[in-house]
Amino acid sequence: MFSSPDHTPPRWLFVALTLCLAAIFAALMGRPDTASLSVQAAETAPVATIIPPTPAAPTPAPAPTPEPTPETTPEPDWSQPVPVGEAVDQEEWFSDAVFIGDSRTDGFRLFSGITSEADFLVHTGITVYDVVDGKNVIRRGDKKVSILDALAERQYGKVYISLGVNELGYRAPENFAETYGKLIDAIREREEDAAIYIQSIIPVNTEKCKANDQLYYVTNENIAAYNETLSAMAEEKKVRLVNVAEALIDENGEAVKDLSADGVHFKKDGYILWLDYLTTHTGP
Repeated sequence: MFSSPDHTPPRWLFVALTLCLAAIFAALMGRPDTASLSVQAAETAPVATIIPPTPAAPTPAPAPTPEPTPETTPEPDWSQPVPVGEAVDQEEWFSDAVFIGDSRTDGFRLFSGITSEADFLVHTGITVYDVVDGKNVIRRGDKKVSILDALAERQYGKVYISLGVNELGYRAPENFAETYGKLIDAIREREEDAAIYIQSIIPVNTEKCKANDQLYYVTNENIAAYNETLSAMAEEKKVRLVNVAEALIDENGEAVKDLSADGVHFKKDGYILWLDYLTTHTGP
């Protein structure tokens, strides 16, 4: 009879297993608790104090630059003729000017030496009444148009007017000035930006008027009365009055004999003085 084999593990195996388990247990018991260490570290670590940066002082806004004060042109004294001033260059000054007038202005065009750039709307014998009524006296091609229609063909910087001798003896000075005022209004409708210059009626030379059989009513007394109402009208309408007579009269208030051709019109030297006067009386 055979005996059953002994399946009990050897003793040494138990001893080895026991030692291994003891070693593992010892290792586990000696391992530090990392979670606790982390908490402890967090609790004991110094807390950093965060100091916010000091904000920089705001840069002051630059002071606004004051707007330059625009220069203003002084208002003319409309009650007085244009005063004398520094002479302008006539070539430049009259390059955008137009002259409206009668035969005296036509002589000025021909003999004064004024620049050819200036325009002239003139007619011998023309009156302020003819101009306002639209009398056709300015030739344009094969037809004639009125002075006001011709004026509207271009925009001017300056309008010079010289009328009055042919009106003497026809109507009262007040009626003359009233009609002249209507002419100013009509010019302003067509030339809104133009400066308007009224030229005083230049006195005549009595001696030469008689010698040349000028009309009896062409006298300095009548001219003075017309000029007086013309001055009042210029103030009312606020237009520049140029007393060009100052350049051409003597101590008695008559046209200088040596400058006068026929008592009413002038010689070349007279027209040159007329132009010189205009260049030194342009006003503000």
